[in-house]
Amino acid sequence: MRRIGLASLAMAVVASQASADPLADCSRGRNAEVRLRACSEVVAGSAFDPDDKAVAYRNRGNARADAGAAAEALADFAESIKLRPNEAASHAGRGRARLTLGDIPGAIADYGEAVRLMPDSAPFLVGRGHARFVKGDLPDAIADFTEAIQVSPKSPSAYNRRGLAYRRSGDLARALDDYTKAITLNPAYALAYNNRGYVYEAEGRKEEAIADFQVALLLDPSLVGARGGLVRLGIPAAWLTATDERVKAGKELVEQNCSSCHAVGAAGVSPNKKAPEFRNLHARHPELALREPLSRGIAAPHDEMPKFPLSGPEIDTIIAYINSLSAAKDPALRAKSPMLTYAMDIGDAGRGLSYSQKVCAACHNVSESNAPSPNSKAPPFKHVANLPGASLAGLTEWSRSPHSSMPNLIVEPKDMDDVIAYILSLKDRK
Repeated sequence: MRRIGLASLAMAVVASQASADPLADCSRGRNAEVRLRACSEVVAGSAFDPDDKAVAYRNRGNARADAGAAAEALADFAESIKLRPNEAASHAGRGRARLTLGDIPGAIADYGEAVRLMPDSAPFLVGRGHARFVKGDLPDAIADFTEAIQVSPKSPSAYNRRGLAYRRSGDLARALDDYTKAITLNPAYALAYNNRGYVYEAEGRKEEAIADFQVALLLDPSLVGARGGLVRLGIPAAWLTATDERVKAGKELVEQNCSSCHAVGAAGVSPNKKAPEFRNLHARHPELALREPLSRGIAAPHDEMPKFPLSGPEIDTIIAYINSLSAAKDPALRAKSPMLTYAMDIGDAGRGLSYSQKVCAACHNVSESNAPSPNSKAPPFKHVANLPGASLAGLTEWSRSPHSSMPNLIVEPKDMDDVIAYILSLKDRK
């Protein structure tokens, strides 16, 4: 993947070099290092009023949560809430951090407050539903996901998550319906194929399970869960080579770049007590797919993380390796909940299309075709989706990198996620 190809995406947040205005830089969805530095300047500065500081704490909290620094994020969201107690996004952010830290009741309470303040927010409903799902409160989780679908009926993510809740409750028929609906809304939805494959396998529908696991692995070779399903169903090793190679390459990368702080193998304690052991990362994101939070954490360094460059494909290999550690760690747990690390995805492709049509279409062709873009320097989204390395991790990384060819756009992280999901949905299926 050429850096310049993805760097000219319309979803990139800011046009040029860092602004002289720290409040503006703190509020822009550009690379995390710039945002962290600017937000810290606002928090510490005497020239900024309480509302400015509340926004800075919230934005810094989101950046830290993206990077895996959940305890620091929790403190930032708490400060933001003190300054602006009726800010729904800060309560939701603190709920996310609490969930990462294992405080499930606190996460449910925070997401509940966010829902009270913004009852028609599908992301907040999904967040509370997910926390309830982790707790095992399946009827209330299903109710939250159902309400989120009513608010946002074209959200494949909400259908996928409700499918997970139905599956855990034993209602395989409704789980299949929801996974199929998610795939209909986003035909390149690897996680939904993966999760539907588990249900087909549980029902003894071998050929259908194989077909879904194969599609999931073609769309995302880092899905070791799909690889495991194919192994169980007797698929030849040739199908599994790409995933095995990614796991091996990821192991080499983390040993070179991460082992000075993290324990990167199947045993041992991290040299830096603040750096979680890689084998335990799934516990920091209970019942979530590791791909989404890890791709953010690797691409968005937090305050103490060393700086070293990694390409999108390299991030994918690290995610595959960490996924393999989680999948292999506890066979009993895996048997109880084989979709443990594949429950969540990023963004809503339907909202991403709407946003792209409003914001990006002046320069890019955002449709499903490869027709030329209005601006000859702006590649069609379909072309971007099919570039080598145009994966979730790759698009996340480059979307956070500022460049000079873009207008001075401010894109909220949730909108960025939706645009990424939409672009990934344009990837050709082979």
